[in-house]
Amino acid sequence: MCGHPDVARAMLAGGVQLLGESRLKHIRRLRNAGINADIMMLRLPSLSEVEDVVHLTQVSLNSQTKTVQALSDAALAQGITHQVILMIDVGDRREGVMPEKAVSVAKQMAHLPAIELVGVGTNVSCIGGVQPTRENTQMLVDVAEDIEQSLGVSLPVISGGNTSSLRLLANEEMPARVNQLRIGEGILRGADPNVPWDLPAPYQDAVHIIAEVIELEDKPSLPQGPILFDAFGRKPHWEDLGVRRRAILDIGEQDLRISGLTPIRRGVTIVGASSDHLVVDVTDAQPPVQLGETLKFLPNYAALATAMASYSVSHIVTPAISTVKSVGV
Repeated sequence: MCGHPDVARAMLAGGVQLLGESRLKHIRRLRNAGINADIMMLRLPSLSEVEDVVHLTQVSLNSQTKTVQALSDAALAQGITHQVILMIDVGDRREGVMPEKAVSVAKQMAHLPAIELVGVGTNVSCIGGVQPTRENTQMLVDVAEDIEQSLGVSLPVISGGNTSSLRLLANEEMPARVNQLRIGEGILRGADPNVPWDLPAPYQDAVHIIAEVIELEDKPSLPQGPILFDAFGRKPHWEDLGVRRRAILDIGEQDLRISGLTPIRRGVTIVGASSDHLVVDVTDAQPPVQLGETLKFLPNYAALATAMASYSVSHIVTPAISTVKSVGV
């Protein structure tokens, strides 16, 4: 949510004790708004930002010993201790060292001054699309225990994944030592990004994308003239559905990822979008759509993330019994 302070406050009010953010700009926004809770830096720190990482956050996810050495130097200079979680790649091929390197890397990190190696973590279902399983999550636990035996330490944190790992908990397949998950979408959308099932969260519709109707016309469903590519280099395919009633809304691809939207009003379907216009078919809408009214959509993860990052999108937060009820465009 790009460090939105009201969202952070709602999460803290709901019992969250550690916030996670991936960009320092958003962490500064939280701190400037008076959010004093502990914060984890989710994206691997850049060498150019280590001073700010140790100043603004309490813990960061890491895989590079050179970066942790720089964090150590920055923490020493600031007179503080910075906590580090060593990321392990268990198959998705995003961040993390390979399991066979973990003990060696952990030894190097653990002996750095002003650094506290507090645990190991992993991430799946992001780049490679690898799904969390009991087996690949247990691999993380096995690596943690190898590190503990080699270094003679006890690691208090086993950070076993993200929202997609909640299914292991629901199915009682989560290895017992995993005691941390980095949950964002599961709280905000109440949904698993990879499997069509609702989580036991208060809302699956807590976030809405809202846009105004700026044109309403009956038009043939087939474009007229030679077809090549649209404004974003895509070659569209059209079916002749006859004359349809179409509405244009005041959002487009430069505002958010349109493909991640699901219309809420019955009978509304998305036709396509350019930079600043979203075209929807409202022929069968119930109730009928009127010029000047707003239509609501449910966003998936991609639509929500891009909408929150867009400077042209207004973000409106309405409290609803200690939860964030809606974020509108």
